[in-house]
Amino acid sequence: MVGAGFAGVAAARRLAEFYPGQEIVLLDALPAGEGAAGRSSGFMLDRVETKIDARNTGPQADWQTAILQSGLAWLHDTISARGIDCDWQDIGHYKTSTTLQGARELDHLLARLDGKGISYRRLSRLDISAEIGAAQCTNAVWLPNCVLVQPARLIQGLLATLPEQVKVYTNSAVDRFDIGNPHALGVGPHEIKADVVVFCNNVTLPFFGYGGQRQLTVYTYAGMTPELDDQELAKFGTAAAWGVTPVERLGPTTRKLVSRRFLFRAGFSYKKELPFAHMEPYLRHMYSQRYPQLKSHAFEYVWGGALSMTRNGAPIFGRMARNIYALSGCNASGILKMTALGKLLAEEIADADSPLLSDTRRFATPQWIPPEPLRSLAVSYNVARMKKAMRN
Repeated sequence: MVGAGFAGVAAARRLAEFYPGQEIVLLDALPAGEGAAGRSSGFMLDRVETKIDARNTGPQADWQTAILQSGLAWLHDTISARGIDCDWQDIGHYKTSTTLQGARELDHLLARLDGKGISYRRLSRLDISAEIGAAQCTNAVWLPNCVLVQPARLIQGLLATLPEQVKVYTNSAVDRFDIGNPHALGVGPHEIKADVVVFCNNVTLPFFGYGGQRQLTVYTYAGMTPELDDQELAKFGTAAAWGVTPVERLGPTTRKLVSRRFLFRAGFSYKKELPFAHMEPYLRHMYSQRYPQLKSHAFEYVWGGALSMTRNGAPIFGRMARNIYALSGCNASGILKMTALGKLLAEEIADADSPLLSDTRRFATPQWIPPEPLRSLAVSYNVARMKKAMRN
């Protein structure tokens, strides 16, 4: 197996249940928790309506919610059974808007929630100031459908508690792949022979010849402050911790952490990660606009993370060739969705069946993406359109 993020770990754990006598080798190019899994913001939203990219309705939206809730239930059971400490906080989250377009989208979201009978709490301007302190924020609701975690500790705990038959090798980039009987994977001077190969490596899947016309790579950026004093913490409200996701797709995602730090995620680039020299000032500027009342807008840590995106938000899932399977296309929704899909991919390999797996086969149909230069032009157009909406 290639890729030890949430998808790979879930697939390995489930395969071990189906094949208790078989050795499973799980490879990852980076140290445990250093990949996209550990770089996320730690939001686990279990309803598709509350996600930033909630474009689907009807049966497809119901399937996506079922996927999210399946991932949440399985993670909760696994964490409880294995005693994994990942700062699990079942405290819901805030959804906010800062523009007129965002206000309209938020009203549309609330209408969908009303139609589903899902509870929420709408905040007044005074509530917004008192609870999250976001100066730019004009509209907000609190939603119960979210668990917040420390993602690096979660993925490290999941890796550390895999069954003994799963052999985990981190810092082990696969640089060769030869299809055969068995297949062969090269890691530097070493070679691994495998009857079945499973790729759960998201953005690097095209390196192995799969998914290149169905996905593209984007980068997002985040910063974390030093520990804040009581006076600065109070400017983010009285709660010890909270999380905010924006209605606007280019808006910042933020978290007040129990560690007395503040996490701020914003920014976007296509194909290439921004240099650190550009990343940190951009984040600091956005942070100062959102929270001008703070004495300092310094970050102690700044990082970027790669995401695999598909055109219609559907994942790459299933059999690619004889005894070769793949899962990719996290679409900025990694923890719950990729956990559930990793588990389902193992069930697909084992010829198990379930209504959720049947629906996944039906809806996991990522659309074709045109090659360059049309691909870059399309991305630039869509980003410009979203930026224009952010100004309205």
